[in-house]
Amino acid sequence: MGAKTQQVSFRQMVESDLDIVAQLEAESFSDTWSISMLEEELHNKLSTYIVMELAGKVIGYAGFMLVVGEADITRVAVFKEYRGQGFGNALTAAFVQKAWELEAEAITLDVRESNIAAQKAYEKSGFKSVGVRPNFYDKPREGAVIMWLYK
Repeated sequence: MGAKTQQVSFRQMVESDLDIVAQLEAESFSDTWSISMLEEELHNKLSTYIVMELAGKVIGYAGFMLVVGEADITRVAVFKEYRGQGFGNALTAAFVQKAWELEAEAITLDVRESNIAAQKAYEKSGFKSVGVRPNFYDKPREGAVIMWLYK
């Protein structure tokens, strides 16, 4: 991790984060979740969401749903101005650690085929690609690379 990424901290996402996380959603995803969707996830007993802060400012977030020992990563995003600096790797390490703390035995996620940077970041954390779901994503239509990490 670079010097900048060493200054980040992680904490549980709370309702007061919803506005900034909604902005991050709009910047990062074509299937943007609304504030009400984010709030629903925040109160879902199966879901866990963390935010990454730099100098007290939220710069990224991630979440997963834990069911029967499997953590299914639902969202991972870092604001564009912080991408390519190791923050995504730090966020990945944090959500992996949180999943293990919550007794997950395996973690899975999907990522757009064109998102090579994210795939490489996940591979650095030990995730392995197990296949592609064709036409999984919309806007644009694209396959999803399915990745797994086992404890």
